[in-house]
Amino acid sequence: MVWLQDGAPLLVLQRTTASKPSRLASSFPDVELVFADELHRTSFFSTRPSGGLTRSKLEKDCIDRLTRSTAVAWNPSGLSAIAGPLTFALHSGSHGCLSLALDGRRMLILEGSVSSRPLSSAPWSLRRPPGIESAFRTFRGASPTNHRLALHWQGASTKPLFASLLQRRLISDAIEKTYGLTPKFQAEWLKAPMDLQAKLSNDGPFKASLQLSLAFDPRHDEIVNKGLASLASNLEQRGLRPEVNQSTVGTNKAQSAAIIWKGSDQNVLGHWSVQSTTPDQMSLQLSLGRPLEAVLPSLTLKPKSGLSVRFDAKQLRRLGWLKATWPALVQQAGQGELLLKPMLGHRSGQAETWYWLKGQLSLR
Repeated sequence: MVWLQDGAPLLVLQRTTASKPSRLASSFPDVELVFADELHRTSFFSTRPSGGLTRSKLEKDCIDRLTRSTAVAWNPSGLSAIAGPLTFALHSGSHGCLSLALDGRRMLILEGSVSSRPLSSAPWSLRRPPGIESAFRTFRGASPTNHRLALHWQGASTKPLFASLLQRRLISDAIEKTYGLTPKFQAEWLKAPMDLQAKLSNDGPFKASLQLSLAFDPRHDEIVNKGLASLASNLEQRGLRPEVNQSTVGTNKAQSAAIIWKGSDQNVLGHWSVQSTTPDQMSLQLSLGRPLEAVLPSLTLKPKSGLSVRFDAKQLRRLGWLKATWPALVQQAGQGELLLKPMLGHRSGQAETWYWLKGQLSLR
């Protein structure tokens, strides 16, 4: 099945000696195309370029996967129809093609290419990153989540998660106007390595809490601290009450400025802490929905490229993050893991554009 930008889905069948001539086209000699109606067929061919198509290597790989295995390819319109409000978080994979396989342990295995750009624009020099097989075996061997952790997102930068929002001028300008977070602050935010956790809460006013840890170059501490000061001022104007605490953290006596934010009912709404534990790195740790936990993962300023995502579909469904538009297979699944690494052979500046993905989803 092929879901086009508009109109009804298109059925693509392998060509046989019994294929109907009316379903064959010179542009697609190996398949027959079944349209919903004649208008659909005419519209499809009228929008195609008259010349021949030169497919990229990723497109050819995708066609091979679709032909020889169980696979799926998609574009942003198809993804947004399923993901709904979560589409912004999947911007790095808004285009893609994955093959699917079921192993003997009722585990769905995923593999293929994803990108924020159409696969047709992929340069020919792209190639799979080395070591992803061994990295994925290690990745699979770990326990993805605990009983409260719904999502654990770790990345070399926040760009795959937040770029689709902050790079929209309308949203970026609104953030600067409302909270005083300048474009320089937003740019440093996008470059920062991150560790994000979403945990279910059994008590308090919120269903879940978020905890985020970021690493920054200390040369940009003025930008970060000015941004937080502006944010604090805006939160106070909205009725939140800060409690400031200065504490000594770590063996090197580095100073940490921590602020707890409370509502009028004294419930803790959030917390942030800025630490300079080494001369070469400062870290920002934030929480929403509950106090910051004592132990958060330490980050390195220059981690390995790519990102890893671990999740529990059951917990995400309880939070309402998986709407009815998601396939039943996903909604009824258990724990899942995704490992994305940048492909090699890209042009300068495209390191976070073309990814090779491997993943698994436990089927219940």
